[in-house]
Amino acid sequence: MRKKILFMLLPIFFLSCNFLIQQDENPLPASPEVDTAPSALSTPQALTTSTESFVISRISQSNGGLMTQLASEAQKANALGLAPFIEFDATWCPPCQAIEKSIQSKDPLTMQAFDGVYLIRADVDEWGSENGKKFTFDAIPVYYELDASGKPTGAVIDGGAWNEDIPKNFAPVLDEFFHIKK
Repeated sequence: MRKKILFMLLPIFFLSCNFLIQQDENPLPASPEVDTAPSALSTPQALTTSTESFVISRISQSNGGLMTQLASEAQKANALGLAPFIEFDATWCPPCQAIEKSIQSKDPLTMQAFDGVYLIRADVDEWGSENGKKFTFDAIPVYYELDASGKPTGAVIDGGAWNEDIPKNFAPVLDEFFHIKK
């Protein structure tokens, strides 16, 4: 009999806790905020961040093969009307860090360069052996344009395309690469 009473009172107790504990009146926004701190560069799970004009999504081997994930991410990019690109980067890479810092600070030149881009990030240390012959490079960061199915188009640019790693040097180069009119 005591157990029956206890089981009947437990839901009432939990419901009352919901009313007694003050709820946050400002829930998290529906779309994620930009959270691409250098520590996030090596996050093993999928990480997707967005701004008003572009999306950054991090892929990880723990979520499947490279080409499968690129196909899935390219499909998401197409649904959003954004151009898909893959970036191979690393936490230890100075140009990668400079670009990341510029994105976080919302530098106007960098924001313009990435406008309309769906950037799929892959850590070169994690994906080095998996990227095979489809993606070869001598410098990072390296960016590959992807087609609607997530396959590389052949257009590529790397961190050797600009001098000092400051927005006024890399942003115009990336802007031109990301927005080439075909």
